[in-house]
Amino acid sequence: MLSLLEMSVYGGIFIVAIVILRALAIHHLPKAAFLVLWAAALCRLLLPFDFPSPASIYRTVEPIGDIVRRPGVLQGNTALAAEAPAGILPLSILWFALSVLFAGFFIFSHLRSRREYRASLPLEHPYVKSWLEAHRLRRPVQVRYSDQIETPLTYGILWPVILLPKSLDWSDEVQLSYILAHEMAHIRRFDALSKWLLAAALCIHWFNPLVWVMYVLANRDLELSCDASVVRQHGMQSRAPYALTLVDLEEHRSHFAPLSSSFSKNAMKERITAIMKSRKTSVISISAASVLIVVVVGVFATSAPSLKHKPPVVPYIPAANTANTLEQAQNRVDAADWEQNSTYTQEQYDLLLHNLKFDGYENMSISEFNRKINAAFIQDEDWSKQGINYAYEIVLRDLPDTDPNASFLRNTVQASYREYNTRLNEVRSGMPEDPSFSGAARYVRNEDVFGDTIPVHYVNAEYEFTYRILDQDKLTVAARDQFLQDVMQGAQQVITDRAQEFFTTANAEELFRTALREIGKTASTDHISFTGCKIYYLETD
Repeated sequence: MLSLLEMSVYGGIFIVAIVILRALAIHHLPKAAFLVLWAAALCRLLLPFDFPSPASIYRTVEPIGDIVRRPGVLQGNTALAAEAPAGILPLSILWFALSVLFAGFFIFSHLRSRREYRASLPLEHPYVKSWLEAHRLRRPVQVRYSDQIETPLTYGILWPVILLPKSLDWSDEVQLSYILAHEMAHIRRFDALSKWLLAAALCIHWFNPLVWVMYVLANRDLELSCDASVVRQHGMQSRAPYALTLVDLEEHRSHFAPLSSSFSKNAMKERITAIMKSRKTSVISISAASVLIVVVVGVFATSAPSLKHKPPVVPYIPAANTANTLEQAQNRVDAADWEQNSTYTQEQYDLLLHNLKFDGYENMSISEFNRKINAAFIQDEDWSKQGINYAYEIVLRDLPDTDPNASFLRNTVQASYREYNTRLNEVRSGMPEDPSFSGAARYVRNEDVFGDTIPVHYVNAEYEFTYRILDQDKLTVAARDQFLQDVMQGAQQVITDRAQEFFTTANAEELFRTALREIGKTASTDHISFTGCKIYYLETD
């Protein structure tokens, strides 16, 4: 299962590819080809499933959500966690609130429009009735008219309605045929449902600007495809009069109705240009469009295939009731605290330790340990809630710094997993790539205010550093972890010792970056070397 962030990022990359293709080939490919691509993008945004393909662009990219990236745990410095600011609104609540707000907007707009549409009357026009008889669908289609609208539109999915303005020139049968053909194309393709799905994607991924771009352009392409259908039905000679019909109706633009298919949507210039440049659809253009769709979907809408033939790990079998041993007591957290403060269970926590904490792991070479860690994660390809991947994802999110295994799970395992995948990417791409590790440092200065201890100044930094393993067979897990600890400890020491300097300087980030480079250089050994760093943010107050 993919996370919301993965769905949004992968979908956003796919949207960029479609937008580029659209800009280059909008007048050269059948308009329906872009509707197929937008439908694939919608699936990528709305379906939390992996679709593996050997052609995927993500074959050389580490999956975004495989492991939650959290700052490492600095041993012997757990007091920092208690000083972190509290009461921050969780991002999930903000996301949900704005999703509901956007959904409410669409529903309210639709219900307001439907209330106006209910005042319409059935149309008893002889030409319209004969036209409908000649273009029957399995679904019953009504044609009504109203003095509440200025341009034709279509609404409804199972019982669709073509709503025409009362002010229309009923004697112009050619214009009527264009209008009815356009609206019937919307009905035939279930465009009302497409608009609901586009709105749903926008409500879910409102934070992604590329989804807003998709919403606008996909709605335009629905209109362009209907225009192409009208021209195809009436012949090439109809292009100019049909374009004039659009221009005439554009002068009477109706109010905004996001979930209806209105005859006069935005981007009229683009529509007129597309109509006048339209050509007969040939076998070559259909074949080219089909190949292009397969390639674009295969490359951008799929994910990298899972690695196969990895050594299995012994399945987790709950041990007998021997919790009185010292080792098990150290590896467990009080069950009551678990239920109150965590989203993961004791069984998931135990599952990780059973499958990842190998006997004598500290003295293993990085080569051996990283292989075993990767094998443990690879065995669980379906991301079931009972599996290692899922358990590690949620445990890492909520694992407190004070947990006796926090350093192992957040430092040792996280670093090894990323080292393996970075090396894999390096081999596949042929380009050098260094693993990275995240850290955080914080300093708070408290003052006494009439007996109360009040924090008056703080320095808060989050950073990432990269390193290169020079000898994977001689570097032990303990030595690698010590290197990580030395860098994090040095970063914390700089923040603490030079806090006053950070408060007063105008270039605190550069100061911290320079210090972090020196710390990394000092921490480097013959087997592991610091290669660079990046400051996510550095705040002072």
